Amino acid sequence: MKKLLAIASVVALGCTNIAYAQEVKMQKTQEIVKAGSLGGFKGDSKIFSGEVNVKMLFKSGDYRNFSGAEVTFSPKARTAWHTHPAGQTLIVTQGTIYTGTKQGITQIAKVGDVVLCPSDIEHWHGAGLKEKGVHIALTHEKDGKNVTWLELLSDTEYEGYIKEAESKAKK
Repeated sequence: MKKLLAIASVVALGCTNIAYAQEVKMQKTQEIVKAGSLGGFKGDSKIFSGEVNVKMLFKSGDYRNFSGAEVTFSPKARTAWHTHPAGQTLIVTQGTIYTGTKQGITQIAKVGDVVLCPSDIEHWHGAGLKEKGVHIALTHEKDGKNVTWLELLSDTEYEGYIKEAESKAKK
């Protein structure tokens, strides 16, 4: 009888350990994405004007329907007109970022400012004429899509928007 109890105890303990190991595997845990592990790229001239560098910070995932990237714009660099089906948030980390809409409203964001862009708003963003700008872009996804690229913003349009925004800011 003692042998039978001992065997039953060992079997029960083994089953408990297996169940515990499976439970640990199923638990959610934090994840660290090592800096630079996702790489980056130079901005394609079909969707950016000037020198733009994008460093991926993290991808969308099971519990997060948005990705993050650090975007560096050299002076005079900017995006093409574009929209986001689920919106975008920009956090300015260096220099100045300008952002404008098709309605002709151009705004200036400085270090620490946050640009909140609702879904489907035609807009552009980038650096100023003389200073680089860097922002973290948190871009949300809808049905697996995060951006629709449109036409490039011409130098004349861009410079006009920048000068108008700076003129209004001085008042």
